[in-house]
Amino acid sequence: MSRKIAYSGILLAINLILLILINVIPINTLFIMGLASLPIAIIIMEYGPKSGFVFYIASIILGFIVINSKFQWILNTFTFGIYGLIKYIIERDRPIYIEYILKILFANVAILIVYFILKPFVYIPINLFTVLTFEVLFIVYDNVYSLFIEYYNTRLRQIIKQI
Repeated sequence: MSRKIAYSGILLAINLILLILINVIPINTLFIMGLASLPIAIIIMEYGPKSGFVFYIASIILGFIVINSKFQWILNTFTFGIYGLIKYIIERDRPIYIEYILKILFANVAILIVYFILKPFVYIPINLFTVLTFEVLFIVYDNVYSLFIEYYNTRLRQIIKQI
């Protein structure tokens, strides 16, 4: 139990360091948010979805404190932060084409929520090109996320267990 708490705390600290970097590095914030979304996958693989949900709640609460721009916090909360849990739910015993349909559906719903929350404050141009570009980049993000999960399972897990 103490190992679980310590490991979760270390991963939450890594998550928060990456979220703090969003304030420090004004470019590539989406890339940094993508990196910050990876520790929740480790928590889910090691301890299950309930622990992943607790990790997500802790991440968004602490993220609210450390991210200066609340627009970026909203984006992280509704898209990147929760994606590990959504991916876990979607990828359970379904054909691959159903998984991709559900993932793209999630991405579009999540970005629509963010759009309508931020619309009164920020001008966000929406057209067919923007939507298609977003969906393609989301599929790339999902594939990189899957590669990270595979790398963690094949290499990092053994290295960490030796420590």
